[in-house]
Amino acid sequence: MSTTTSIPLLPTPALRSLTTADLLPAAVSVKNLSSTLLRAATDAWDRPLRPQPLLLSAEISFTSPFETASATDKLGEDTIHYGNLSKALLDTVETYFGPNSTAAISSPEEDEGDAISVLNQIFVHLTGLSIDGVRGDGTPFLGGSLDRIGFLGVKLTLPKASLLGEGVSLTASAGFDNTGKMTARALGMEITRLGVPTLVGVNPNEREARQMLVVTVGIEGIKVRGDRYVRVEKAVVKALEESSFETLEALGAHLIDKVEEVFVNGEDYTVRVKIEKPIAVPLAECPVVEVRRVVKDYYR
Repeated sequence: MSTTTSIPLLPTPALRSLTTADLLPAAVSVKNLSSTLLRAATDAWDRPLRPQPLLLSAEISFTSPFETASATDKLGEDTIHYGNLSKALLDTVETYFGPNSTAAISSPEEDEGDAISVLNQIFVHLTGLSIDGVRGDGTPFLGGSLDRIGFLGVKLTLPKASLLGEGVSLTASAGFDNTGKMTARALGMEITRLGVPTLVGVNPNEREARQMLVVTVGIEGIKVRGDRYVRVEKAVVKALEESSFETLEALGAHLIDKVEEVFVNGEDYTVRVKIEKPIAVPLAECPVVEVRRVVKDYYR
């Protein structure tokens, strides 16, 4: 992605807060549309362009209520047909990234084989803008509706891109003003629920055997191209396997250190590590410790 754009890059929660996404009066969403990805993203073994399942979700929040649709019980210009939105998402993937795709990717970026390329192409198709606000080609699906949209979020989930977790997801979001101009954006990645047997704990019995930890790693403020989720997962898993920490707090900070070493981003970004310890408290589902850090990239 371009690093010269003037559009602020925020963490996703900060963008949602800035755009009041959760307080806007109306929204249309689709969740976990199934497709197959081929011409983008690496698999769980870091092999490029291997077929793998893909789930797509999108959220559009409007600055005005569904007045016409509510009053007439008919679709109007104050809403978006969720069936057409679903078709637009799937058409983008099938046209540019599916097993039978032949279209050239309309992206100026150097690395067109990563998962972010998919998000970028979807943004161009929906809004006419790339995820860094650069004008694309063609007629966007949302057309003249952008001046009524306060928040747009697109989530791409690769459920089999993790060897030990529940999957990898990338999320691109943007806020818009009443002229349809992009005012802020967010780009994040998450590796969800890595299960790794780990030596950790204060009690004597916990020093005698490994117990399962469930770790989720989130990174916000991505500025560089190329899939890095496999390298991040390997670093986290290796650190867990070598752990002899007594506290989850110290382990969490150590895991962020390891993420820093492999995730070279170019500028500041945010890392979040959430650690669940399911066996530790018998009468609770699990205790959870979460560590967050704004990282200055010293590894350039």
